[in-house]
Amino acid sequence: MIDVTGLAEIVLEVRDLEASRAFYEDVVGLTIHKWNDRVWVAEGPGFRIHMRSYGTPGHRGAAAFHFALTVPPESLDATADLLEERGLLHRRADFGEGGRAVFCFDPDQNEVEFLDFYARPEED
Repeated sequence: MIDVTGLAEIVLEVRDLEASRAFYEDVVGLTIHKWNDRVWVAEGPGFRIHMRSYGTPGHRGAAAFHFALTVPPESLDATADLLEERGLLHRRADFGEGGRAVFCFDPDQNEVEFLDFYARPEED
């Protein structure tokens, strides 16, 4: 079994970034960061929602296609090993201070990320 401890990230393809910003910031109360003209991020305690303009290169349209689950840092290598053993490992990534992750695809070809960033203890 994979030691999942939470949901770290959801990526949504949106048709109107400003309407999405208004909802996630003004209604839900999340903090919004504009990464570029096509990608904004809504952050909450221990998770984030990527909002990508419909048609952003590298992503499918109008479907849930990526989400990240939090795993403890000490479990990430075992998670990668398990996925590799089952022929599911797509790739590994090291985001530096943003954590490390491993990726696979589910049966519907949704990309699933296992990320250790949100499981790391906060430093004083």
